[in-house]
Amino acid sequence: MKFNYRDKIIAGVLLAIVILLVGFFVPVKNMSKQNKADKKILAEKEQIKSDYEAKIAKIPSIQESIRNLYAEASDATKIFVPLEDVQSQVKVDNYMQKYADECKIKIKNLELGSTTVSPLSYYYTSQKDAFSKLRSQADVNGTLQEAYDASVAESTALSQRSKENVIKTQYAMKITGTKENIWKYLEAMKNFDKAVVVNSVTLNDYTFGKDAAKKAGVEMPESKDGEEVSVQAGDKVIKNISDAQIVLSLYSVIEMEEPDVEMK
Repeated sequence: MKFNYRDKIIAGVLLAIVILLVGFFVPVKNMSKQNKADKKILAEKEQIKSDYEAKIAKIPSIQESIRNLYAEASDATKIFVPLEDVQSQVKVDNYMQKYADECKIKIKNLELGSTTVSPLSYYYTSQKDAFSKLRSQADVNGTLQEAYDASVAESTALSQRSKENVIKTQYAMKITGTKENIWKYLEAMKNFDKAVVVNSVTLNDYTFGKDAAKKAGVEMPESKDGEEVSVQAGDKVIKNISDAQIVLSLYSVIEMEEPDVEMK
């Protein structure tokens, strides 16, 4: 088939149009694919942005929670004897002398012992369920076991709780006084608002002079309200007092620094 000049011109124009169309649509198709890929990346970035914004929005509440936890921890540590105090015998002596004056006790010797890191035990009553079989037979509705579990829940929780380490300082003191006043002194220590444990109390004369007076053939006068009294036995004076050795443990912790939760 032969083309005349006119047909060749038309065919050339058509070919040029086809080439132009192909050259146009191929980039457009590639641009469409790139656009879809960009939209996907944009959606991912928007999601990341949204996640970060959500986390940033939570920061104030997290800061407040940290501050509250720090405040609670600070309150909990108030019961412990300040570490700088237990490292100074003068300050510890002042603690003890206050109660000695109130209870009319004479402190003869004070000695600050070693400081160590020690686990702090929890005081709880160990429960032994001796009637579990009988209870299970009578526990038709399951309420008896529930009631028993509730009654021992606290001691059970404490028995399973891990022990925390604290700083323990041993403190020994020698005092003298009447029976009533020594008891008052020990009772006053129970009301001490710091973490102090009385480890041992040893009396030199648990009869507070009565046994010595009896052996000397004399009678100890009555004492009112823990008043110190005495009786003459030859050239010896017998009093209703005794020396006592008390060993204490003072517990301390290193206070936590306040967390810096402000955004820099």
